[in-house]
Amino acid sequence: MALQFVDGWNQERQQYVDRYGQYKAFLDTLTEQSIRDAFEEAHGHFNDQWAARFIDLAIDQNGQVVKIEQGSHQAEDMPNDGFCLHFTGRDPDGYAFHFYIQQRNDGTPFIFRITYRDGGQTISDNRN
Repeated sequence: MALQFVDGWNQERQQYVDRYGQYKAFLDTLTEQSIRDAFEEAHGHFNDQWAARFIDLAIDQNGQVVKIEQGSHQAEDMPNDGFCLHFTGRDPDGYAFHFYIQQRNDGTPFIFRITYRDGGQTISDNRN
């Protein structure tokens, strides 16, 4: 795969701990393989061209490299109760993408929303 995990991707960052408090419990909930599987499963389920491109690159054996910079973190409230987490990746052009995940009944994560910033605007693409 053209998916790389940067050193320390699943470790808390001191600057965030200082600002937001401890969050290590979430960072080790995903493995490299579960993230790879989530990208494989997400293929074809997003319409935004840049979100779809990131997924394509993540599962391409011979393409450009995309990176996972930080594991699941920042618990966020869901509109219909509960919470979700997200992990952060960066494409070859330097854009950061946030991959929002939930768990299936068997515990495997699936990506249900992808967001990124473009021109000062947050772009959000929900799974179809």
